[in-house]
Amino acid sequence: MPRTHSQPEPVQATLRPLDLGQHEIQATLVLPAEAVAQGAVLALPAWTPGSYLIRDYSRFLDRLAAVDAEGLPLALEKLDKQRWRLPPARGPVTVSYRLFCNDLTVRTNHVDAGHAHLVGAATFLYLEEGAPRPFRVGFAGWPEGWRVATALPEAEGAYRAADHDTLVDSPFELGTFRTHCFSHQDCEFRLAVTGDHPGDETRILEGTRALVAACADLFGGFPCRHFLFLLTFSPGLRGGLEHRDCTSLLADPQQMERAEGYWDLFTLIAHEFFHVWNVKRLRDSALRPFDYQRETMTRLLWFHEGFTSFMQFTLALRAGVAPWAWVAKKLGTSWTDNVTRAGRKEESLEEASFDAWIRHYKPTEFTPNSTVSYYDKGAMVAWMMDAELRLASGGEHGLDQLFALLWRRIGDGPVTDGDLRAAYGELTGADPAPFWSRFVQGTAELDPGPIERAYGLRFAAKAPWELLGNGEAGDPDAMRRARVYAGLAFSGDAPSVVNVLPGSPAAAAGLGYGMAILAVDGWRTATASEIQRRLGDRAPGDRVEFLAVDRGRVRTFVLTLEENPHRTTLIGADPAAAIVQREAFSAWTGQPFPVPALNAPMKDLP
Repeated sequence: MPRTHSQPEPVQATLRPLDLGQHEIQATLVLPAEAVAQGAVLALPAWTPGSYLIRDYSRFLDRLAAVDAEGLPLALEKLDKQRWRLPPARGPVTVSYRLFCNDLTVRTNHVDAGHAHLVGAATFLYLEEGAPRPFRVGFAGWPEGWRVATALPEAEGAYRAADHDTLVDSPFELGTFRTHCFSHQDCEFRLAVTGDHPGDETRILEGTRALVAACADLFGGFPCRHFLFLLTFSPGLRGGLEHRDCTSLLADPQQMERAEGYWDLFTLIAHEFFHVWNVKRLRDSALRPFDYQRETMTRLLWFHEGFTSFMQFTLALRAGVAPWAWVAKKLGTSWTDNVTRAGRKEESLEEASFDAWIRHYKPTEFTPNSTVSYYDKGAMVAWMMDAELRLASGGEHGLDQLFALLWRRIGDGPVTDGDLRAAYGELTGADPAPFWSRFVQGTAELDPGPIERAYGLRFAAKAPWELLGNGEAGDPDAMRRARVYAGLAFSGDAPSVVNVLPGSPAAAAGLGYGMAILAVDGWRTATASEIQRRLGDRAPGDRVEFLAVDRGRVRTFVLTLEENPHRTTLIGADPAAAIVQREAFSAWTGQPFPVPALNAPMKDLP
């Protein structure tokens, strides 16, 4: 069948290893004659969708060269950090370049003797032109026995992408990975596992199947016919990046020695798979089509990421792959951070979403004191909205119904803040403005009231001395030590200050970020734990002298200790919960109502 004008010739791309030990590969692109006859501009993206940070992938690209159909070199003019001008040329033009790939994340390229993980945005130059142009990607010269896993279809020895957007959205995994397949409701799923781990891979597969089924129940099926999970194990790593028809996942194999390692992995899988709907299809209009050259701002990351962070727990509970006691602890930890974090008074969820590029992904020492996380606070606000929906529906429907409604109404298309408000108003019968003005656009304190009323749960804010265990509870010395507060934060056990909490004794005394504490009240303190122990020798109201190194000079600081204002949120079940609350809890989680307590002894509950 002849190619029509609406079907432009594809770019033919071939990827070859140069030196796997040195993490080097070569990319070769054959640009069709029609695309280069009048000259063209080649560009490499500066970022990848789903990760809102300018990464400047072009810093990993060199040895860029171009030749015409006769093999004669063409002069390339570099226009800026990531764009090159190609002069007019006859016939197809071949462009080649080297890529350095030694950053093992879900957002960057990594190759070595064991595998290759290739991200489209970091790998493929594209033509800056009006009409989308398809790509055909082939691989040559890779080790014998290596296979390719990608969501792209294969034909005639190459993987086909309808356009550059699709190519960017379709990572490649090469190597000797293990493949597991299953189907559910007319969708075929593959799980490609790279790397060794001590866990039970059958358990991972079955948990993934259960999560997939939970999503199908919520949305009434899947928006794709094929889906690929790329799961790589590497020590100390964790992460995920969503795509329309696949997801990339990183996990620490050492965590699979414990049950919590599975629960954490399953919530990660749930989070990334839920993005198949929320953000990859239901999306802010600003997020597609993409401008790969610069930041693309959106005020809806609190919905796309934060609400997905809440739904990951809902799905894990409904699928039976994580217990409520663990989920309650995770939710309590997040609630604690969001009601004690100084930045909660400074930044709204909308602002956090819009500034993700420069604040969330580029944190400083001051970040905890000036910002909130649209992931974590977004999840807590989602839980509050879920509870409001349950209360309005007599316990029958929660946030799942809001997502199902949006999917039926909008499907694969742009969603606006107005759409979210309208869905909330329709399901609750209430004006959405107060909720939005307080918790989305404002900095009001999180309110556990709706959650407690909807689900028969109790939130208890406990002081450090109320959480003492191991025989220390009630011990006067241990109680005094737990009450002492200076307002300093450290990372690990190094004695260098990483945060000074606003309004704290340390802030009043002039202690600052980066200072190294040498001594407390004349006692040498080589570690952060020693600093805390020396502070514990005193009591609230006592004056304490610090010796600290500030830009090479040793200075003295005197502060007055206070009683520790920090409170930890524990979440437990109310044994007197009404039947409607217990039923609402089961409708939300798919699990029986827990009695008498979840993650705390009943004596610790209010």
